[in-house]
Amino acid sequence: MATTSATITLASADLLTNSLSFTSTATLTKAGTSTGLSDTSGLARTTTSAASDAAIQAVTLYRSDDATTNGANKVYLKNISGTAAEYFTILIDEEEMGRLYAGDWAFFPWSATGGTKRVFTLTIAATWAAGDTWEFDGVTLTAADSTVANIAAQIDALNYPNWTTTYVATEATIIFTERYSSSASYTAVVTADGTLDTNGNGTANISSAAVGAKSQSDITVRPSVRTEVTLEHMLLKE
Repeated sequence: MATTSATITLASADLLTNSLSFTSTATLTKAGTSTGLSDTSGLARTTTSAASDAAIQAVTLYRSDDATTNGANKVYLKNISGTAAEYFTILIDEEEMGRLYAGDWAFFPWSATGGTKRVFTLTIAATWAAGDTWEFDGVTLTAADSTVANIAAQIDALNYPNWTTTYVATEATIIFTERYSSSASYTAVVTADGTLDTNGNGTANISSAAVGAKSQSDITVRPSVRTEVTLEHMLLKE
């Protein structure tokens, strides 16, 4: 079991009438237990930049699908900038949590409430020919032969940016599962958005499509300037 402690010290000689000085320490454990948090993203730095002010975009740091919902997850953030006016806006589920100005840091709990991943089944059928193509998620399949089970195996072997696949050898169906529920900007049923080009009457039918729902608490950050600015961050999770 890993043992991780977090300590905060607040001190000021002139904030209050009397001097302020206190320290609080917590041992980080999994929700409702005395078992220490054992998983972490590791300490990392993300540097943002944009071609213009209009091109500034929010960056997703952590996706809810990567942590336990309602677990005792903790997030550390620090703005590394040395320019006082530069800040990062911190957002959870696109709702503004606050700003981290140069040198500011934050350490907070995160419920990591995820959404629902979209799922659909693809069935290869009818008459295919070697050289026929099928395209989905920016990836193109070129059939090596006319055997539907071999074509299904080829489709399963490809790497899709936004989807994973499950396939049983010799079968003609492949199950597609969305990598992240947050990749859907709205609740939707998967439809036949793949394209098919066959010389014969080969088909690639989509069925058993399951509704997906947007993630509810992804953590994103938006820089205040287009020039390079760096955020240090780490996720400790269940």
